[in-house]
Amino acid sequence: MPIQQMLLGAGAVGAVEYSASNNQTNIDLATVFGSDWAADKDKIYIIPSGVTVGGTGSNAAITVSTSMGGTLTIDNSGSILAAGGSGGSGGYAPGGCTRITLYINNGSNGGNGGNAIDIKSANVTVNNNSGGQISGGGGGGGGGGTGQVTKVGNFWWNGGAGGNGGNGQGYNQSAASGSGGGTVTCYGGTGGAGGSGGSYGNAGGNGGNGQNAAQASYPVGPRGYGGSGGAAGKAITSTNSSSWTNGTTSGTYHGSYT
Repeated sequence: MPIQQMLLGAGAVGAVEYSASNNQTNIDLATVFGSDWAADKDKIYIIPSGVTVGGTGSNAAITVSTSMGGTLTIDNSGSILAAGGSGGSGGYAPGGCTRITLYINNGSNGGNGGNAIDIKSANVTVNNNSGGQISGGGGGGGGGGTGQVTKVGNFWWNGGAGGNGGNGQGYNQSAASGSGGGTVTCYGGTGGAGGSGGSYGNAGGNGGNGQNAAQASYPVGPRGYGGSGGAAGKAITSTNSSSWTNGTTSGTYHGSYT
């Protein structure tokens, strides 16, 4: 039986069909289908086995744009992988024995993981066949805060810099651990460690707060606080309350898809 008939029934013999190529990124299906996008036609988009498509930056790997006419079936037997979030920066401190200017900085938040499929039109069915994978990106880890400052004699001394957060897993990058906080050779506390990046469909870890000053017998002051880990990306998301239907769900998902 022709693939159009298997997916959409006997009335779909005239369906418009396209297939993805390996390592395509940021696919906008309105561009793929061109003038057929707004037409009242059945449309099929196929990701074959062994083919990977991905998202980069803030883009979904596949976007189902607005103003679609007819119906659309996304038939996945390959891998649809969203972008991973970037790790947050650690709070800045110059390191070493510094006391002229105090640096008390929080780590920045990790970036959110991207979405694999973003659906903005109704009448869409997504089949994730056995062996297929639809994965939201992992969130980036939060940056660590600067170490606690302390006062020795007439002077306040800085703590160490916060560690950077690790990147979240995505089409564009692997998940990474956060880096350790900077140490100091004098009196301030060690900076907080950066949080680890999340795996596909998981949030990033929070950055650590700056650690206590090494010389606890002296007066101590504030420290920097860790940034939050980025949110997990979704396998499939639908914006503007557009409806869509789960077809075959025997493949693998990372992140929410309902």
